Amino acid sequence: MTASTPAPEAPEAPIPSPNRGDTAVSIAGQMARSGFRRGDLAELRRMDVDAPGPAVFWRLMAENELLGRGTVLESKWALILHGIALMTPTGGEDNASRSAHNGLMPVGRALFLGDETTRQTAFYSESRLNRLLTARGPILRTLLARMFRMLAAAGVSFNWREMAQFILNDNYDEDAAEMSRRRIARNYYQTQRRAAQSNDT
Repeated sequence: MTASTPAPEAPEAPIPSPNRGDTAVSIAGQMARSGFRRGDLAELRRMDVDAPGPAVFWRLMAENELLGRGTVLESKWALILHGIALMTPTGGEDNASRSAHNGLMPVGRALFLGDETTRQTAFYSESRLNRLLTARGPILRTLLARMFRMLAAAGVSFNWREMAQFILNDNYDEDAAEMSRRRIARNYYQTQRRAAQSNDT
């Protein structure tokens, strides 16, 4: 390398924010409140998560002190905010029923049950789950965006603390990401097993 040749830039690594799961839950609460503008919610739902542009995205990022941590992390938060917006119902007056976050509903269980409390066959198929849990990077982002739309159409909510950690740890902290994948699979198949036992009974 000559003196005039610039050294290649190191790849940008996301810096995790403290209590990042709690931040996602807080944002879900913001979106569920009656004072949150419907137009802002619509913009977050339409947003291109790879090139976020709506002012509401940047405003939420600034309010939650998530700016200045790199474009990789900004893109991950764009996906999180997009998913929360999609899964936030726009009808009803009860804030709790309007939130995309349900701390008592693990992601894996929600994927199996969908919009039912009991189910014999999975709402989110086993083949889809397998693709989701083996995907990384851009493919994972695409599959998650599709999954959010599918769950939103059925009015499903789940634990956004768990989902945010799953998204943020992808290609950053592999041990934590693997723990998230195992947690989703464990809850999905435990729910499947209980459904099968109920059917046998």
